[in-house]
Amino acid sequence: MMAYRLGLLGLIPFFAAPFWLTVSPGTVPQSLDYLWLNYAALIASFMAGTFWGMALVAARSAARTAAMLLSNGLMLATWVAMQLDFGASMAALAAIFALLFVAELWRERAVAPLPGYMRLRLLLTLGVLASLGWRGALTGLLSS
Repeated sequence: MMAYRLGLLGLIPFFAAPFWLTVSPGTVPQSLDYLWLNYAALIASFMAGTFWGMALVAARSAARTAAMLLSNGLMLATWVAMQLDFGASMAALAAIFALLFVAELWRERAVAPLPGYMRLRLLLTLGVLASLGWRGALTGLLSS
């Protein structure tokens, strides 16, 4: 399924920064954290935007309204997260990705996803959270 391939390929940038910092910290450009957090925010906003798309096909008006509110709220939360310092941004983005998965559980009941979609979302969410945790652990190690 194309969604699996693209989703898994999308994890590569999430793991690239912590991997680079682990294997060759002296060669990391100063802009890496900035670029990495912006990629994470882009993906979080993209995933939040899928709820807007869901609102377009939701049969019930309550589900449509909830999807639009979720989309806007999660995108706004992502923007706020990017205004914080590096560590707080990582923590906020981790919370946003966890909330996105919880929202997916709601969407599964409102609009039936493709078979295997929730398994893919769980795998991708765990991958993102693992990369954020890895990078956070490196921040703790690098600041000691």
